[in-house]
Parts: sequence; C-alpha cells; structure tokens
Amino acid sequence: MLKTLLLSGALALSMTTAALAQTGLIGSYKVNGTNTDGSVYDEGSLTISQEASGAYLVKWDGGDYIGIGQVSGDIFAVASVVDQRNSIMIMKINPDGSVKGQWWRRSDAGTKGTEVWTKK
Repeated sequence: MLKTLLLSGALALSMTTAALAQTGLIGSYKVNGTNTDGSVYDEGSLTISQEASGAYLVKWDGGDYIGIGQVSGDIFAVASVVDQRNSIMIMKINPDGSVKGQWWRRSDAGTKGTEVWTKK
C-alpha cells in the first residue's frame, strides 16, 4: 500500500511539473547560442505563444524565423525552416524557466548548434 501511495505521489508530481513546464513556456526570451560551424551568436530574441491547436508558435527576432513546437514532459521539440533549410531543435525546459538544447539542419556542415533561452 505504501509503495502504491509513493508511486501515485511521484506520478502526480511529475504530471504537475510537466503541466507547469508547458504553461510556463509562453513569453519572451533572450537567445544566445552557437551555429553548426561553432560560431557564437547572442542577444537575439524569441517569443513563444500557444495556438488554438495546442501547438506552440516560436518566433525568433520579431518573426524573422518561425517554428512550431510541442512539449513532452520537460522536452520541447521545435521544427522550423531557417534560410530555406529544415531545422529541428530538442530543448530541455529547466525549473528556472530557461530552455536549453541543441538544433540541427540536414544540409549544414559541422555538428549540432546550441541555444539557450532566458526568460525576460
């Protein structure tokens, strides 16, 4: 019985954490990261809003780049088209509200890029 209660409590806590991660995503962020060639960029901006479908709309630099995302637990997956090339991001939603992860474009030389989003 105690194991069942502990398991139920842990499950409820993880569900609550996931729900908080999803609702806490909406807002404005400062962006910095690295390109797939290793060059650094910073001082970008990003906004996240939620569409009627439940998907998240991600806009970088005032809408210059647009992506669509979905949350699974504390992972935020985003697909976009950047400079006419498909891009995918796998981002971790951190307890402090920041989001950090990696991104890839099929046609880029080099390895994966990175981004860190810090809530404004």
